[in-house]
Amino acid sequence: MSEQEGRNSEEQESDSPRSEFVERVSFVDHIHRHLNFSIFGLSFLAIPVGIFSAYGAWGFLEAIGLVGHWLRDDIGVAGGKMQMFELAVGGLVFGLILHFLKWERFRNPAHVIVAVSENGGRLRARDGVVTSLADALALALGAPVGRYGPAVYLGATIGSVFAQLLRLNETSVRILLGCGVAGAISASFNAPIAGVIFAHEVIIGHFKLRAFAPITLASVAAVAVSRFHHVEYVALKLWSAPHEISLGDYPFYLLLGLIAAVVSMAYMAGIMRTSELASWLKLPAWFQPVLGGAIAGAIALWMPMVLGLGDKNLQAVLEQDSGDPVYGLQFLLMLGIAKLVASACCLGLRYPGGAFTPAIFIGAMLGGCVGFVIPSLDYQISVLVGMGAMVSSVIGAPLAVILIVFELTENYQAATAVMVAVVASNAVVTRFFSRSLFHHQIRFWGIEINRPAEQRIMASRNVGQVTRRRYVAVPGEITVAEAREKAETRPDRPTFIVDAGGRLIGQLQGSSWRTKDDETLVINVVEKHSTILAQDESLWSGFEKMEAEEESWAPVVESKESERLVGYATKPDFLAAYRRAVQESQREE
Repeated sequence: MSEQEGRNSEEQESDSPRSEFVERVSFVDHIHRHLNFSIFGLSFLAIPVGIFSAYGAWGFLEAIGLVGHWLRDDIGVAGGKMQMFELAVGGLVFGLILHFLKWERFRNPAHVIVAVSENGGRLRARDGVVTSLADALALALGAPVGRYGPAVYLGATIGSVFAQLLRLNETSVRILLGCGVAGAISASFNAPIAGVIFAHEVIIGHFKLRAFAPITLASVAAVAVSRFHHVEYVALKLWSAPHEISLGDYPFYLLLGLIAAVVSMAYMAGIMRTSELASWLKLPAWFQPVLGGAIAGAIALWMPMVLGLGDKNLQAVLEQDSGDPVYGLQFLLMLGIAKLVASACCLGLRYPGGAFTPAIFIGAMLGGCVGFVIPSLDYQISVLVGMGAMVSSVIGAPLAVILIVFELTENYQAATAVMVAVVASNAVVTRFFSRSLFHHQIRFWGIEINRPAEQRIMASRNVGQVTRRRYVAVPGEITVAEAREKAETRPDRPTFIVDAGGRLIGQLQGSSWRTKDDETLVINVVEKHSTILAQDESLWSGFEKMEAEEESWAPVVESKESERLVGYATKPDFLAAYRRAVQESQREE
């Protein structure tokens, strides 16, 4: 073999591993792009997310039972005054968790909605685990809170973390988060259609095709797991065949929906006002759950049935014979009021848990009362209507609730009665309160989520991303002649005046300053800009400021506090960012 041939052979051998590596990287990159942008790729990823979410919801339910068993049998949790003390001690544990994690409150579906709207769907695994464990302990102690809000947050966390581990883009993270939510609802209620609608209606906020297919597959996968393990939600099962609904019954169900709207607004306002009152009294955040647990325990001394999920009591109210009831009108009325106050105090005072189950319970008591007052109505359907109207108003999911009722009861007449009441209730609550408890909380936090997608995208990014870093900076102590000399070296860049610490004093604009006397100090010819942006403020905020002042450019400082100059941004930069945001929002469809 010649020397040249040998050299060529060696080069081929040395290039071969590199070539194989490049091919492997190219293949992995191709797969990653396919998973990121293809409906088929996201649908493929949705199946494991649905399965994991189903096991997460099932595991959360098992954790409640295990912790409850441990507290009752091993620790010896009892009722009465002792349980009031234990709820208060549990509140102290939760308060310390809030203190050490520096949380305002435990996570709930409102945080998921904010994550989708403002943070690209990103949730932290730690938050999901801590929230689930805290909620399991709260429910095991008998707190009058719900378990479906925590299950939704856990499912959302599973979907979000899964997508982040695969380094998917923000749109894909949001979609897989929705898959986790759909899986949690589907597995919890054994209602796959309702799971899909809930994820779109409450969490994602749209029904675009790219999200619909993966979320549907996740919901189906989750309900398959639920049915494999024979997990069934029985609190909405009709054990006796209801009577036929006549046309004259519907006005009464409409009236029930209007009453449910008033009760649901009282419940949600109770939660918010309790929180505001605690803040006004300057109660420490760590102490508020202690007080919430003690109040719930005190109410339970009078009405023990307010504690816990109340599934068995709920089922007993639904199944009882209105002609020979176990729980009469007065008892149902008092129980509903007691549950509303106890739950509102707990949730308003930062106790972990959800509002879904208490709303179902309160709605059932309301429906039962109406069933007694108007004997011509079918009692069981009245209870279902009260439950549906109440909970749909609290969580802001009328379509999902109607479908849950239909899927669980398999009764068309019951579903039509619920539809009438749900429409009436949600219309009133949306007009006079808010779309839901979650949306009211988000608005209370000062976050506006009902805005165009491009505005949301720009609000999630900061001015620093469009800041131009090349400029001329001169001290205020130099003369006009010296400043002119420095500016002429970079005629394409703006000239700013800064102090010794780099803080912005002003800028030299136009050409008029150049005609000043050479010995004049530039500090005497400085001009102040009407708009100064901070690099950490949102692009949308900066864009609005420049539009309001009709500025073509603005200086950018490190922060409003430091005022240290870092560059400048132009209106074309913001317009380019806006166009990219519009394009990105269109890709979400």
